[in-house]
Amino acid sequence: MKVTPEKKKGSDTPMMRQYLEVKERYPEYLLLFRVGDFYESFYEDARKVSEALNIVLTRRSNGASADIPMAGFPHHACEGYIARLVKKGFKVTVCDQVEDPSQAKGLVRREITDIVTPGVTYSDEILDDKHNNYLCALCFMKKGRERRAGVAFIDVTTAEFRIADLQPEQVKDMLQSIQPSEILLSSRDKSYSDTVSRILPQEVVVTILDDWMFSEESASQVIERHFKTHSLKGFGIDSAFAARVAAGVVLHYLADTRQNRLQYITRIALVDARDHMTLDLQTKRNLEIISSMQDGSTSGSLLQVIDKTCNPMGARLLRRWLLRPLKRIDAIQARLDAVEVLIEEGAVRKALAEGLGGIHDLERALSRIATFRSMPREVRSLGSSLQKLPAIQALLKDSGSDRLKKLVSGLDLLDEITSIIESAIDPEAGAKLRDGGYIRSGYNAELDLLRSVSSNAKSGLMEIQQAERRKTAISTLKIQYNRVFGYYIEVSKANSDKVPDYYEKKQTLVNAERYTIAELKEYEVKILNADEKSQMLEQELFRDLCVRITACSKEIQQNAEIVAELDCLHSYACCSEAYGYVKPEVKEHGNLSIKNGRHPVLERILHVDEPYVPNDCFFDKKQRMLMVTGPNMAGKSSYLRQNGLIVLLAQVGCFVPADAAEIGLVDRIFTRVGASDNLTSGESTFLVEMNEAANILNNATGKSLILLDEIGRGTSTYDGMSIAWAMSEYIQSVVGARTLFATHYHELAELEERFDSISNYNATVVETADKVVFLRKIVRGASDNSYGIEVARMAGMPSEVIQRAKEILSGMEKRDIMISFGKECAGTIEPQSRQIYLFEEEERKLKNAIEALNINTMTPLDALLELKKLQDLAGGDG
Repeated sequence: MKVTPEKKKGSDTPMMRQYLEVKERYPEYLLLFRVGDFYESFYEDARKVSEALNIVLTRRSNGASADIPMAGFPHHACEGYIARLVKKGFKVTVCDQVEDPSQAKGLVRREITDIVTPGVTYSDEILDDKHNNYLCALCFMKKGRERRAGVAFIDVTTAEFRIADLQPEQVKDMLQSIQPSEILLSSRDKSYSDTVSRILPQEVVVTILDDWMFSEESASQVIERHFKTHSLKGFGIDSAFAARVAAGVVLHYLADTRQNRLQYITRIALVDARDHMTLDLQTKRNLEIISSMQDGSTSGSLLQVIDKTCNPMGARLLRRWLLRPLKRIDAIQARLDAVEVLIEEGAVRKALAEGLGGIHDLERALSRIATFRSMPREVRSLGSSLQKLPAIQALLKDSGSDRLKKLVSGLDLLDEITSIIESAIDPEAGAKLRDGGYIRSGYNAELDLLRSVSSNAKSGLMEIQQAERRKTAISTLKIQYNRVFGYYIEVSKANSDKVPDYYEKKQTLVNAERYTIAELKEYEVKILNADEKSQMLEQELFRDLCVRITACSKEIQQNAEIVAELDCLHSYACCSEAYGYVKPEVKEHGNLSIKNGRHPVLERILHVDEPYVPNDCFFDKKQRMLMVTGPNMAGKSSYLRQNGLIVLLAQVGCFVPADAAEIGLVDRIFTRVGASDNLTSGESTFLVEMNEAANILNNATGKSLILLDEIGRGTSTYDGMSIAWAMSEYIQSVVGARTLFATHYHELAELEERFDSISNYNATVVETADKVVFLRKIVRGASDNSYGIEVARMAGMPSEVIQRAKEILSGMEKRDIMISFGKECAGTIEPQSRQIYLFEEEERKLKNAIEALNINTMTPLDALLELKKLQDLAGGDG
C-alpha cells in the first residue's frame, strides 16, 4: 500500500481511519472490508483486486482527503472471488461488520473474521477433493557440527500433521513430494525462496516470518500447549529438533491467521525415510506417476489407471501411496494379501464398494464442523456416513486377510454421536444457516414451543384476514410480509374507498395501499419475537452439536484413515482383476524377475487391434545392467518405464501387469529420460541432463533401480558417448545397482565383453524391401542400426529430404560428403549403412597425418622427428 496511514488519518473519514488501522496490522494481506452489502478494497489493494478479478477500478470519496482507488464485489459472492484471489497467490484478510448497522451508535464495529492463504483455506472453491492442500514450514539449524533441516507440513482440512528431520540436501525431494501450497521461512533463510521458485510451481507462496518464531523454546511451548502435554516423547519427535521447531512455527502461524479452533488436530507424526521410498521430481515426471508429461493432467498417468476409489479420502491416500512406495516387506505383503482376498471374494468387494461409496469426506467435514464453517446438511452427511460403518465392519470382520480384519476392528462406530446427529438435524435441512428449520422437531422442547407460538400466531393471521374481509367487504384483501415493513394489509386502489378509519397507512404503491391495525401489530410482535428467538436458539443448538462432534475428532479421524485405506485396497483389487494383473513376490534379495511384463498405462490406451507387446526383465547377482540398443520407436523407452512402474506398483502393495514377477526390494528408483532445458535457471539441456545423472551416481545404492535413456544425447557424439561409457563403468564397478540403459550408442555394446555383469539386449525390427517393421520385442544381443531415417520417413518428411539424408549418411560413412543438393547428385550414391567405431576419429587423424608425409624429400633425421609426432598422435597427445 503506497499510502502512509499515520500521516493521513487526520483528514480521512472515520470509516477510512478504521480501515487503515486494520490494514496496518496486516500489511502483507489483501484487506476485504465489509461496507453494507459489499466487500471493498482501497488504495494499492484495490488496484491488485481489480487486476486479479478483472473488475472495475473506481474511486471513493474520503472526506477532506482526495478520492481514493476502490474495487469491490457483493458479499454474497465473496467465496468465489476470494478463491480466485488465493489461487493467484494472494493472502486475504476479511474484515466484517459485527453489529447491525441500524442498531450501531456511530461507526459500525468491524473485526477480522477470517484470514485465507493458499495453505490455510477450507473453501471448496479452492480445494480439490482428490488433493491434499499443505502448509509447510522449513527450519535450518545447526547443533554442534551437525546441520539439519526440519520440515513440517499440515493439511488443515484433513488434520494430517507430519514432520521430517532431514539432511539439508534432502529438502528438495521432500518438497517435491508433498507439493505444498504455501511455505513458511525464517527471515534469515529468506534466500532459500529462490530454490523454492526453481523446484516448485510458480503459484506456491513463500511467507517470510520473524526469526524469533524459529527458536526451540518457542516451538516446544507452542506444541505442548496445543497438544496439552508436558513432554513430546509420547509423539516420538523429541529427538527431531529442527523438525520440532518447524512444527511449532506451523502452529504459531495458524494462530496468527486466527485459526483458533484447532482442537481437531489431535496427532503429529514423524515421517521415517526408512519405511518409505523417496521419489525425486525426475522419477515422478518420467514415470508419469500422478500426471502426464504432455499436459500435466492425470490423463495418461498411472494414477488415472489405478484410481478406482469410491470417496475423496481414498483418492487422496492413493495419491500419497503412489508417491511414497513402501520399503518394508511385511507392510507390502499385508497389502498384497488384502488385495488377493478382495479379488477372490467378488461379492464382498461389491458390497464394500457400495458401503464406501456412501461415505462422504469425513476429514474435511470434521475440519469445517470444528471451525464452525459447516452447514447443517454437511453435519447430516457426516452422521449418515458414520451409519455405514457397522455394515463395513460386519462385512470384513471374518476376512481371510489379517490386514482387513485389523482395519475394521479399529473402527469406532460412535453410536452416541451418530444417534444425536440423526435426532438433531432434519433430513430436509437447507444448505444455509439463515434458512432456518434445520433442527428437528422433538430435539429441544424450548425450540418446539417457540415454533408452536409462531405457527399458532400465523394461523391467527389467517383468521384476521378472513375477519377483515367480512368487515370491509373487500374480498381481495390480503395480509402479507416483507423485511422492511413487516406484516401489513394490502388493498387494491380500486377498493381503497372501502378502507375503514381504524386502518393505519404504511405504504402507497402504484396499484395498492398497505395498512396495519392494532390486532395485526400484536400478532406481528408475537411472530417476530418467536421467529427471532427460534433462529437464535437453532444456531446455538447447532453450534453445541458441532462442539460435541469436535470432541470425537480423534475417533472420527481414525475412522477416516481406515475407510481411506480400505478404499485404496479395494481400488487395487478392482484394477488387478479388470486388467489381468498378478500378485508379485517381494523379497529382500537384490534380484528382479518379470515375466511378460506390460506397461500399465500404454496397454490401456492402445487400440484393441494393437495389443501391447509384453517383455521379460531379469536381474541377478551376475546380470546387473541391461544395455538396450535398437532403433527409435522400437519400444526401448517404454520398456524402461514399464519395469520401473511394475516395481513401483509392487512396492505400493498392488498386483502388477505381468504373467509373473519376483521383485527384490528396491530402496529408490532413479530415472534419466528425455531431454529438456531449464531456461529460467539458465541451464541448458545438457547441463540439466548432467545434473540429473550426477544425482543418480551420488545417491544410488546397490539396492536401487536405475533407468537411463539416451545419456549424453545433449552434447557432441564423442563427448556423449564417452560420458555414457564412463557412467556405465562407474555404476557397475562402484554402485552395483540394477540398471536398464537404453542407448543409440551401439558402441556401448562392447561393454559386455569387459564386464560380466553387463548384458546386451535390443529392440527387434524386421526389414523389408521398402520399410522397417518394429516388433517391440526386447531380445538378447546388440543392435547395429538406429533406422533414424526410416523413422523420419514414417513421420512424413518430404521424400527429397529422406533421399538426401541417405546420401549424406552414406557419404559420412565413406568420409566423402557431397555438399550440393542439386538434381545431379540425387540418387548417384547407393546408401550403405555401418556404425561408426568408437575410436574412428583418432584413427582418421593418424591416417591423415601419414598421408600428408612426403617421404621423397625427407632426411633420416626428419623421418625420425615425424615418426615421433605420429607416435605422440597415436598415444593421444596430438
